[in-house]
Amino acid sequence: MADEASERHASWLELFFDLTVVAAAAQISHRLHGAETIGQVAICAAMFYAIWSVWTATSVYANVAGEHTRRRAVLRTMLGIGVMAASVPGVWPGLLPGHSGEPHGGSRTIAFTVAFLICRGIAAQSASRDGKVIGFWPATQGVMAAPWVVALFVPAETAYWLWFGGIVADLLFSVMGARNPKAMEQRASSIRQQRESELRRAQWFKWLPFRRRDEEPAKPPLISVARVERGHLDERLGLFVIIVLGEALAQVVAANTDLDWDWQVGLASLAAFWLLIELWQLTTLYGFTPAPRSTTPLEPWAALLAHLVVTGAIVAMAAGLGGLIPEAGEHLETKERWYLFGGLALYFVISGVAGVIGRVRLRWFLGWQIPCLLVSVLVAALGHPLPAWSLAVVAAVVPTWFYSYNRLVKG
Repeated sequence: MADEASERHASWLELFFDLTVVAAAAQISHRLHGAETIGQVAICAAMFYAIWSVWTATSVYANVAGEHTRRRAVLRTMLGIGVMAASVPGVWPGLLPGHSGEPHGGSRTIAFTVAFLICRGIAAQSASRDGKVIGFWPATQGVMAAPWVVALFVPAETAYWLWFGGIVADLLFSVMGARNPKAMEQRASSIRQQRESELRRAQWFKWLPFRRRDEEPAKPPLISVARVERGHLDERLGLFVIIVLGEALAQVVAANTDLDWDWQVGLASLAAFWLLIELWQLTTLYGFTPAPRSTTPLEPWAALLAHLVVTGAIVAMAAGLGGLIPEAGEHLETKERWYLFGGLALYFVISGVAGVIGRVRLRWFLGWQIPCLLVSVLVAALGHPLPAWSLAVVAAVVPTWFYSYNRLVKG
């Protein structure tokens, strides 16, 4: 009981920080809805990763810092995410359908890139000042900035690959570092040398005439490998999923504002609302990885990767719902159908991976996870003959069946 009473929960600062994600998810979902090529979709995915990585780095830092979290650092990062969100409509303007007024590498692209690098740097500096080595997600304490900066000065065809390379390097750095204990030792040694260098500079500056004699340079903190507070981390990741679901709900509401409400629009909207309810119930039941709880949770680095895919899938579903409702009585465009059911498929892929790691019973795979995954893929690929309202119904039924496992078998 004492452990339960002292369990950490998200602070008011962290909840306030999360509000910026709503604006960012809305902008990316809207941009995704207007995408017409694979390149446009890829850029949307890259922007989502950049915003997700900033949120993750800050949340991981707050997880290990606890009550010592630097409030100003979090608020500055919040401002940075706001700049990134506001820049989304103008990032790589050549990819905007029908828009060519701003040259490659325009002001919004520069603002997005600079804000991203500054925000990641804030998290890295905060953790280093506290003497923490975050081994379970090393990207918190570093970012390969060169690809993002160089991308501002090269042709678009090359810039896309630089963004992709920067993201892959970021993920590999985290995964390989988290799985390699020697990497943590090297990082600790690097931070220790950095702090000692800062101390030497501070000792030299103390002889300057404008420095007060009673000001002594602070000694560097002891360097230690941070331990993850798993309950707090899982709560933060789950709250992020809820926030993204809230943006999907906003898409459903916005799609209804200028429509005549006939039975097809009404049915499609109710089905979309029910779909989001089921995804919310699965999140509250299983957490951010949609699989029955087990005694074998994902490693923190694997949980963060799964979280990236799940939240990205929900953003794609939001874009699909935003395009489906206005076309409720017609045949849905292929891209919108893929957004909705491709997102569902990714959602169930992650559930399968979590289920394998957690050693969930075989009947769950055969009766729930695999059928839901197959239906999602088949409707995404072959669902064009179906009217849009019926696709919304199918999209709502699939997670409803997925959720029924808890009632039919475990209940």
